[in-house]
Amino acid sequence: MDISEKLKVIIVATDFSEESDKAIDFAAALVLRSLDSTIYIIHAVREPFVPIGDAVGSSEIVMENTETVIKSTRERVERTVSRLKNIGISKVHGSVRVGDPVTVILDAIQEYNAGLVIMGTRKHGFAKGIFFGSVSERVSANSPVSVLVVR
Repeated sequence: MDISEKLKVIIVATDFSEESDKAIDFAAALVLRSLDSTIYIIHAVREPFVPIGDAVGSSEIVMENTETVIKSTRERVERTVSRLKNIGISKVHGSVRVGDPVTVILDAIQEYNAGLVIMGTRKHGFAKGIFFGSVSERVSANSPVSVLVVR
């Protein structure tokens, strides 16, 4: 796959952080140079932990809160999509999915036949990085396509 093919479909993973906003802006700048590209803005909402055998009804509260988070997140993604459309990017779509962010991003690469993933990165400190690693590091290590990490 040559470079122009890789830029046909771009996934931008967002967690709505300042770094993610920079990744979105970077992707927009790339696409504005080649209006034949499509951007997919992806956000993953982690699956809630719901206790088994819950006798006090907390699972219903957790599920309601998750639905609220998903709705709010969809609105934020749609605002981002609208912002990009307003600056002249016509082929941009948003998606909110429930699951592990790394798995969601890797699945989206396959689903959309993406050639490039763009995402921001944040420094979480040594301890958290050692135990969990960052989403951008894990996506980069497991992605079948190029991953551009923006700071």
